[in-house]
Amino acid sequence: MSATTPAETGGKPVYENDRYWTQRLEREFTLAGVGHAGVGLAFNRWAYAVRRAVLLRTLKRHGINIPGATLLELGFGTGFYLDLWTEQKVAHVTGFDITEIAVNAARERYSKSWTFNKADIGAPLPLPAELVGKYDIATAFDVLFHLVEDQNWNGALDNIARAVKPGGVALIFDKYQQQENAISHVRRRTLKTYQEALEKRGFEIVTLHPIFFLMNSPTDLSGFSKFLFKTSWSLTKLPYKLGKHVGLGEFFGTINGALLYWPERALSRIFSSGPSTKLLIARKRA
Repeated sequence: MSATTPAETGGKPVYENDRYWTQRLEREFTLAGVGHAGVGLAFNRWAYAVRRAVLLRTLKRHGINIPGATLLELGFGTGFYLDLWTEQKVAHVTGFDITEIAVNAARERYSKSWTFNKADIGAPLPLPAELVGKYDIATAFDVLFHLVEDQNWNGALDNIARAVKPGGVALIFDKYQQQENAISHVRRRTLKTYQEALEKRGFEIVTLHPIFFLMNSPTDLSGFSKFLFKTSWSLTKLPYKLGKHVGLGEFFGTINGALLYWPERALSRIFSSGPSTKLLIARKRA
């Protein structure tokens, strides 16, 4: 059963993970389909390049080796990180996604020794028996905040804990807010909530590193910083928003993304925290 929010007032349909993502990916099986819907494909490509660069840099800094690793990926979508794992010569990937379209595409495109299955990542997953408790790495990139019910969110963390070996790591992208909030298909939980849930499952947080300052929506802010970052994000989206009405949205998105790419990477080197998405690395205690 997919995760749902409580029924909204006024007869609006409840949010269902499987239906929502199937419809979205059938419409656009690209990084725009899995990324931020309001900025177009070209800008999303630049934003995912930032994610990739920060991820690899942070893994290297903390001595986490990718080549030869056995890896569990929850919610692999269009396969952006599967491409990365292929480049980095990961030994094996077990992947689960809630959509048939993503699973079929992954089975066609990636190593036949890797396994991909359709599943709700918030429910107990059918991990290969020989790999239970033996994965070097488990990932959940920009997916756990879509599990709006606590039961499903906890279930996904249980799957990670069951998969990862002692000394292995979990890699999770989320915003880790000071105050929780929720809208529609997104529920942003606090860093404290994550920390307590991970510690309960035998993990300790190694690092929490910012990814975005300018290229993704800022949240959980107050005062002047809220005005500053909200204004910045509105201006970031504006070129694509205006350009798409005259057929130039992707052109402006390309230019905008290229202009922001290097400043974004520089900011993530300078600052230890940020207003938007962050990478959390947690290691499972031996």
